[in-house]
Amino acid sequence: MQRKRLTELLLPDRGRIASVCLVALFSVIFTATASAQTDGYGLPEKSEYNKDVRTGTWSIYAQGGLSWATGVWYENVDAKKSYGMSPAVGGGVDYTIRPWVRVGAEFKWSRYRREQRLSSLDATQMPIKAYGNYAANYHNAKLGADFNFMQLWPNRKNQWFNLWIGTGVGYSMTKANEYGIYFSTTVTENGTSKPVTGDININNGSSVSIQGNVRTTNGHSAFDRFYIPASLHMEFDVSRQVTIGLKGEMDFILNREELAPKNLIFGLATLRYNFVPGKAKKMQKHIDSRIASMDAAVSDALRNAEAEKVRADRADAERQRLEKENAALKKSLNDCQQSKPVVAEKPEYTVLFDNNSSYFSKEQGEALKAFAEQYKGKKLSLVAEASKPGSKEYNQRLSERRLERVVKALEEVGFAADDLKPSIAIGAQRGIDSAEARRVTITVE
Repeated sequence: MQRKRLTELLLPDRGRIASVCLVALFSVIFTATASAQTDGYGLPEKSEYNKDVRTGTWSIYAQGGLSWATGVWYENVDAKKSYGMSPAVGGGVDYTIRPWVRVGAEFKWSRYRREQRLSSLDATQMPIKAYGNYAANYHNAKLGADFNFMQLWPNRKNQWFNLWIGTGVGYSMTKANEYGIYFSTTVTENGTSKPVTGDININNGSSVSIQGNVRTTNGHSAFDRFYIPASLHMEFDVSRQVTIGLKGEMDFILNREELAPKNLIFGLATLRYNFVPGKAKKMQKHIDSRIASMDAAVSDALRNAEAEKVRADRADAERQRLEKENAALKKSLNDCQQSKPVVAEKPEYTVLFDNNSSYFSKEQGEALKAFAEQYKGKKLSLVAEASKPGSKEYNQRLSERRLERVVKALEEVGFAADDLKPSIAIGAQRGIDSAEARRVTITVE
C-alpha cells in the first residue's frame, strides 16, 4: 500500500497539462473577443456607453485559471526552491458606482503542491527523511475596489475595452497536509539505542542488536491569515450584458506559516454578467418613449383642433347673430323711414332703495354710473320719493337724503350742479304704499 501511495506521488507533474488548458482557454477568449468585434453585436461606440452601462449597476462573474506560489522553501535533491502550477476557480459580485470605480466581494479557491525527493541521506540524523509531499488548499475571500484606468480617456470611441486596477483586503482560510517517508536504522548495545554511523564502535563483549524500518507520516494543519491583493483586469464587452476578461493577481500573505508561500499569483479568465438592459430592450424602451411622445403630440393636436372648431363655431354663430341683428336694424330703419314721425320719449332711469334707507346697493351704483356715462353732457332732472308709511316730515327728509345720495354719485361721474335741475324731493306725496315709491327717478331732458 505504501508503494502504491509513493507511486502516485511520484507521477509526472500535471503543470504541463494545466498550461495547455490555460493557453486553450485564453485562445477561446481572444477568438470570442474578435468575433464580438467583427460579427456586429451592435455595441454603441459613443462616449455615453460606459456611463449608461456602468453607472449604478450590479454584476456577477465567474473565474478560473492557474495559480503559482512564491517564496516557498522545500528542500529538494538539488536544493532549489520548488514551484508549481495549480488550478484556481472562484467568482464574485461587483457594484459599479461610476464608470471609473467599482466595489465588490470575491471568493477564490486554489491549491499548491510541493514535492521533495532526496537521494543523499544523512545517517547522523534519525529518522532519515527520504521523501516529502506538501499540499495546501486555499479558500480566499476578499473585499476590494477596482479603478478603471481607461477612464482617463472618457470620450474614447471604443468603450468595450476597460482596464481595471484593484486592491483591497482579504482573508485566507488554509488547510494543509504533508505526507512523508522516513527511514530509521539504529543499533542497540547494553540497552542503549543509537544511529548506525560510520564511526560506531561495537564492543566484542557486548550484545548488539541492529534494526531498521521504514515509516510514513501524514500530518494535517490549518491556519487563517490576512492578505493584501493587487490585481490587473482586462475586460472586453461581448454585449451590454456579457463581458469576458483576463485577470492577473498577486496576494501578499501576512504572517505566513513555515511551509506556506509568501505570495500567491493567479492567472485567470473571467466571465461577467451585467444586470443592465440589453440593446433590444433599451431600443424598445426608446421606441416606446418616442411613441408615447408622439401620442401626446397627437392628443395635443386633436385638442387644439377641437378648440379651434369650437371657436370657429362660436364665430359662425356670432356672425349669424350679427347678420340677423343687422337685418332687423335695416328693417327697423326702413319702417321708420316709411312711418310718420313720432315724438321720442325722454329716457329715464330709476334708482331703487330699501325700505327706510337712503343708500343704494353696489349693483344699483354700477348701473347708475353706466347710465350717467351714457348721457354725460345732457341735462337731467331728478325726483326723489318715499313710500307712504311713516310721518310726512320723516318721509320728506328720507326722500331728500336719497336725492342727495344720487346727486353726489352723478357729480362724481362728471355732472355739474347746473346739469341736475330741477332736483326735487317730494316725500310720500304720491301716496304709494309699496317699494315702487322708494326711488329717485332720473329723466334725460
